Amino acid sequence: MPQRKNRRGFTLVELMVVIVILGIIATMGFVFLMDKPDDAKWDTAHSTMAEIQKALNMYKLNETSADYPDSLDALNNQKYFPNGVPKDPFTKTDFIYERTESGFRLICLGKDQAEGGEAKPNKDIVFNEAGLVGDR
Repeated sequence: MPQRKNRRGFTLVELMVVIVILGIIATMGFVFLMDKPDDAKWDTAHSTMAEIQKALNMYKLNETSADYPDSLDALNNQKYFPNGVPKDPFTKTDFIYERTESGFRLICLGKDQAEGGEAKPNKDIVFNEAGLVGDR
C-alpha cells in the first residue's frame, strides 16, 4: 500500500494550543464579569431609593400629620407600596431611614456596608426630601 502524502487534520499539539488559548480567554471574561452583579444591585438600590423618596414626599402631602413618618413602615399600604417597602438589595433589610429637622435621610451603604466608598458598588447612596444628596 502506498503512503499518503496529503494528510489533513490537526495534530495533538495544535489542538492543545487552541484549548489553552480558549481557556485563557474564558478566564479573562469570567474575571471581567464577576463584579457586574454588584453594580446592578447598586443601580437597583439607587432607583428603588428614588421611588421611596417620592413616596415619602407624597406621604407628607397626603397624610393628616403633614410631616414625614417616623419609619418606613408607614408606607406599607395600598397607597404607596402594596407589596411592602422595597429592601436594600445588598442586605435584604430596610434601607437606613432617619428623620431630620427639615425632612429625612434615606441611606444605602453599598456592598461594603461601610460609610464612604470611592465608586460603585461600595459608594454610599443618600437621598433626602429634595432628592439625591450623593455620598457622605
